[in-house]
Amino acid sequence: MNSRLISFLRRESNQTGHKILIAGLIAGIFNGLIVVIINEAAQDYANLNLRYLLIFLLSVLILALTRHYTLNQTSTIARAALTKTNLRIADKIRRSNLSIFEQVGKPRVLTTLSEGTEVVFEAFRRIANGTVAAIMLVFSSAYMAWLSLTAFWLELAVIACGIAVYMYNQRTIDQELRISAKMENEFIGSLNHLLEGFKELKMNRAKSDDLFCNYLETISASVKEIRIRTEGRFISNIIYTQVFMMIMIAAVIFVLPQMSSSSPQLIMSLVAVLLFVVGPLGAVVEAIPVISVANIALEKLDALEEIFDGADDTRQSKTTGPLQSKTTFDTITMKKVTFSYEKSSDEKVFSVGPIDLEVKKGQILFFVGGNGSGKTTLVKLLAGLYYPQRGVIQMDDVPVNMTNYGAYRNFFSIILTDFHLFDRLYGLRDVDEGRLSRLLDVMELSEKISYRDGEFSDINLSTGQRKRLALISALMEDKPIYLFDEVAADQDPGFRRHFYEEVLADLKKQGKTIIASTHDDRYFHVADRVLKLDFGAIVEETAGRQWGP
Repeated sequence: MNSRLISFLRRESNQTGHKILIAGLIAGIFNGLIVVIINEAAQDYANLNLRYLLIFLLSVLILALTRHYTLNQTSTIARAALTKTNLRIADKIRRSNLSIFEQVGKPRVLTTLSEGTEVVFEAFRRIANGTVAAIMLVFSSAYMAWLSLTAFWLELAVIACGIAVYMYNQRTIDQELRISAKMENEFIGSLNHLLEGFKELKMNRAKSDDLFCNYLETISASVKEIRIRTEGRFISNIIYTQVFMMIMIAAVIFVLPQMSSSSPQLIMSLVAVLLFVVGPLGAVVEAIPVISVANIALEKLDALEEIFDGADDTRQSKTTGPLQSKTTFDTITMKKVTFSYEKSSDEKVFSVGPIDLEVKKGQILFFVGGNGSGKTTLVKLLAGLYYPQRGVIQMDDVPVNMTNYGAYRNFFSIILTDFHLFDRLYGLRDVDEGRLSRLLDVMELSEKISYRDGEFSDINLSTGQRKRLALISALMEDKPIYLFDEVAADQDPGFRRHFYEEVLADLKKQGKTIIASTHDDRYFHVADRVLKLDFGAIVEETAGRQWGP
């Protein structure tokens, strides 16, 4: 059995597996015993031997029961272990900081957890089958030694040569599987660009052709070639095993009589044993490719988990402290805050800062500037999604750090440009359905969406409708600070006016603080302060009223 897979099962399961191993041992022994019974009964086939018949039937019954137990228990434990692993990784993902999550990317997470899980599960089923088959092979070898010690040593020599050749090929296969796994990650990344950038690619044929022909097609062709080559090696190993079985039989028939005096009856008995073990040997051999792929899948799972282990930003969190006990605030202050994105050596690094900023409770603050000016990055820094690489953020006089980031983030309700629309109001225990119904009416969504059994009836909406439903969800959270990143974009003029002049005004009356990035200069007068960003720095600040209604 494979050490990595077994180590995984031991680590992730609270069961030792001793009962499974004992059941597999019993199954293998009785599988081998059936060979002995058939061989012995065949010596006197003319007379019905009831003792052999009863032993045969009992052996078949025990074999069936123990194999069923082994396979069923292995499947149950393996599925539980994989579920536990997936949930643990999911928990680590939700605890990780945003910048690491963005670097890893959703495609890698999804493919590693979904495809890897099923490959590993299938490998455990093959291991359970292979274990029974391997024990049966050991028992049959012992029986062969009892029949003829010379035949046993002869077959052992042949097996040793066969295993050496097989393992040499297998090492090459394992190397190629690792290479193909790396290339498949690159393919998934390119495929994600196709899916996420579908609209942009439809509008730009040159971009579409470049992505498809020079990346998707090229990487796919390389993966195909290495996979075909690897499959060819797998097939060669399987065929080699079949040929190897013929060589073992030939050794008994042609070589053994030359080494020692052997009766025809003995030769036939040995050949019968070898023919009977062809199936179990095939089960062992066919399990090896699946186990090899599962090894790579486990390596990818371990690597993913290791990344998120180091990205946990809740490890130092405390449940008590000055910020944790706050329910309101007066001022959020950024002092000399800087942040830079990590890029490869040949790319220019985009930085924000140093930023000095003060946000007072109840203010409406607008961030304005061109695309790439740093608005979204500054919004994420303010929300605690990114951490300052230099400088400090304070809520009142309390520095925001790893011990209290969770409490700090809890002050915010956010809608970013790449927001996700949830199908439920997660986190709200007692939903005020009357208020929700009024908001659906105000946002002109009541004819499109209903809220039944704690779930929105439909979230397959247009971009503008999705933003309005996301806004409803944010308003229902009733947080002290609302952070909006281009929420009014993709909306008709009527809703834009409603958002700026009514929704934001109502939030201000409630004492809420609003921080929004926007391009809508027509509504800058709504803000108390308008800050212009350029190249990651605040270059201008004006009062909203200076812009006029």
